[in-house]
Amino acid sequence: MPRLALPSLALLALTSLPLHAHDHFHQHNAAAHQHGIGHLDLVVEGEQLLLELNLPAADLLGFEHAPRTAEQHQQVDALREQLQQARELFGLPAAAQCSLDSVQLDSSLFAEAAHSGDDAHSEHAHADISARYQFSCAAPQQLRQLEVLLFEQFPGSETLLLQAITPAGQQGGELNADNHRVRL
Repeated sequence: MPRLALPSLALLALTSLPLHAHDHFHQHNAAAHQHGIGHLDLVVEGEQLLLELNLPAADLLGFEHAPRTAEQHQQVDALREQLQQARELFGLPAAAQCSLDSVQLDSSLFAEAAHSGDDAHSEHAHADISARYQFSCAAPQQLRQLEVLLFEQFPGSETLLLQAITPAGQQGGELNADNHRVRL
């Protein structure tokens, strides 16, 4: 049997959640864009850890329109660089020996930062930023918790709605600056 890629496993796992959890997950994703509220999806499969963040751009940048000024272009570039630094956003136990395999960032703002033209649609759009992190952990049995450090760096991000699938089972909840640890 061919092995599925981890993103495929994550998607398959999230779509196989019990009906009420599945509906809850899709309600949040389909809900109106809310500043201060983002999503963190987490999957542990064998030695792989996959994290996906979805956040309103305003929570990270203070604006969500296409960058207009040189300063806003610099802010978008700095944010892109900051989001590449997974170890600054997530605290993993050293004993789990996790190494970062890949980072994938996606937002219309990143593309728009490269263009200088004005787009009427992007002027009024509510932009989101998606970041996917894939880790390989040599000692996954030591992966007992994850600390979300995002709230320290981005105070505009007040709440993350958590969906997690781990060998211990499925869990969900809300994370914030006071409650920023996920037990795996």
